[in-house]
Amino acid sequence: MKKIKKVAIVSPSVMLSERPFNSEKWLAYLQEDLGLETVLTPTALTGTKLETFQAKDKARDIMAAYANDSIDALIAVHGGAAALRVLEYLDFEVIRRHPKPIIGFSDTTSLQFGVFGRTGQAYITGFLPEYDFRDGRISAQTDEDLRRVLAGEKFDAVSGVCVYSGVAEGVLIGGNMSAISDLSGTSYYPDLTDKILLLEDECEPAYKLKLMLTQLKYNPIFSGVKGIVFGQFTDCSDHATQGTVASVVEDFAAQVELPMIRDFDYGHIKGRRVLTCGVKYRLDAASRRLEQIGE
Repeated sequence: MKKIKKVAIVSPSVMLSERPFNSEKWLAYLQEDLGLETVLTPTALTGTKLETFQAKDKARDIMAAYANDSIDALIAVHGGAAALRVLEYLDFEVIRRHPKPIIGFSDTTSLQFGVFGRTGQAYITGFLPEYDFRDGRISAQTDEDLRRVLAGEKFDAVSGVCVYSGVAEGVLIGGNMSAISDLSGTSYYPDLTDKILLLEDECEPAYKLKLMLTQLKYNPIFSGVKGIVFGQFTDCSDHATQGTVASVVEDFAAQVELPMIRDFDYGHIKGRRVLTCGVKYRLDAASRRLEQIGE
């Protein structure tokens, strides 16, 4: 991926609670610390409601950013919900002709996963300005990774716990598991053949995580998956009969028998890793190493 110098700030989601955007702090970080030229789209600092006409407006701003060849990437300013409602208003042929990554995570996964599904376009997961500056400063690890990925460097990290050993090579895709599950059965869901999945979530009970993983396993194209990286499942509650999050993952691993790690430093946590999806990686589960090997 080429070095990113100019970004468009977009708002595909609706926030789940009203809170300040802290725009002065994260804009200063993007412009002064990272040296990025930023373009605030007309709907960039909106996101407390998402009606049909607003989804169209957000999609219009996203498409304008794609059509502008001076812009290298799009950054989603916040997460929340409903980014999937923007997908129907996008022109994927234009996106295909003007490829550039979408940067975000959490609910931005709906947009990233859907665009990848239609175009195969790489994206960057693990950074959201509003989320990362809620307490006034970004974590050192997230800052370090973001700088590297913006410079076009490859990702390589050792993290997590081995659940099922083995080595897998494939294109890494994923993000928030609930957002991915919401797209199941739609025309935006990508082919999982020769893919390594990266999955995280927050505030979900163990029984619901088990249901989403079962749905994933039942997907006819799941047979093409090469490996799975489970990130953090922040504030996900244990269940009296369904067990802990760790036991849910281990039960899933026993069923699918794929190279797999859990508790990777990715998700709704400080110190989250930032990495490029949509390119080839190598997962060595026993060594807990995830290494980018594709451009």
